Amino acid sequence: MTSSELASSLYFSKEAANYLGISVQRLAKLTAEGKVTPLKKTASGTVYLKEELEKRKAELAIFNSPNIVMPKKTNQQFEINTATRYEALNSATAMNACSMTEKKVDRIFTSLDSTFTSSPMHDDFTGWAELLSVDSEKLEREYDKACKAFSTLRHDDMIIRRGDLLYPELLAHTDEAPRFIYLRGDVTLLNNKRTVALVGSRNASDKGRSDTMRVAMALGANGITIVSGLAKGIDVTAHRTALENGFKTIAVIGTNLNQYYPAENKEVQEEIEEKGLILSQFPPSVKTERWFFPLRDGVMSGLSLASVIMEAGETSGALKQASFALKQGRLVLIPQSAFEIRTITWPAKLEKKGAIKVRSPKEIIDVLSSHEVYKSEIDDHSEQLSLGLDEVTTEE
Repeated sequence: MTSSELASSLYFSKEAANYLGISVQRLAKLTAEGKVTPLKKTASGTVYLKEELEKRKAELAIFNSPNIVMPKKTNQQFEINTATRYEALNSATAMNACSMTEKKVDRIFTSLDSTFTSSPMHDDFTGWAELLSVDSEKLEREYDKACKAFSTLRHDDMIIRRGDLLYPELLAHTDEAPRFIYLRGDVTLLNNKRTVALVGSRNASDKGRSDTMRVAMALGANGITIVSGLAKGIDVTAHRTALENGFKTIAVIGTNLNQYYPAENKEVQEEIEEKGLILSQFPPSVKTERWFFPLRDGVMSGLSLASVIMEAGETSGALKQASFALKQGRLVLIPQSAFEIRTITWPAKLEKKGAIKVRSPKEIIDVLSSHEVYKSEIDDHSEQLSLGLDEVTTEE
């Protein structure tokens, strides 16, 4: 690379923000959150590499388009041919046509006869339009758009409605349970009642990632399904560890099934599609919003008997999941070393609300067992878990 080529690939903050189409303040926040990595910080300002900005620009496109489709090529098409699929399509159409949240549409659909909500909307656009107080032509347009978006799902993707036999029982008994969940991969993993979420900072430290690997190894070796959110840092480390060791893993994502966010985790997501399970609460026709990710945290905690907060700063999204988990009556486990970091206050606050300190992966297994999350007749892995495993630490 020539000096001129190198110079053209380097951007200072204002140039980088313009390239991404965001404000300098937004760029600073993304950098602080570890979502954009600068090349270096100098006395003159922060310098970004164009290649890094291009990756982030591709990710930002997800929030500007209702449906970024990247399905694998197949001769088989997803069909709307069951009552559940028709109702999911109708619900997604209502969300877009009326600018309603899933929760609001859920309340409306719950008040209606299921025969009506699960029948093809195109049979009675006038009746639906009157019910939703929306123009019938607009409703028909949104229905056509939704049909096209749903057709981009893979033929073997599944949509499960709350109340169906396959709907996870743990999740169903929470206020955060969505009316529909969209699934890609091994749906039998929903039957595993031994589920523990490993979550934490996107901008994870080396020690945080190392500890996450150790905890994931301990959980997987004891037959526990590892749940996480496929975010950078702690989440993707948990998933990778499960995949590399043949353990069960479920990724609860904050986008629809056809989107890969962050882009750098696409290969991991595709591997989970083949070997684990991808779960989304968002239909393929709805534009991804930033507030989808906190909603996802409530579903992730609802799907898990316990959440382990491996590493987190004061504003980490993982703390939102901890709040959901405590509200849902689930275990929240925090490394003891987190309590020793003077710059964060959340460990003590969560402990007062019922979170539990843990010192090692083995102690995590012991706590889960004592709370009947996991019971073993003879723990064949007890020696393995006792040897070579450092105390779990939290660093930011």
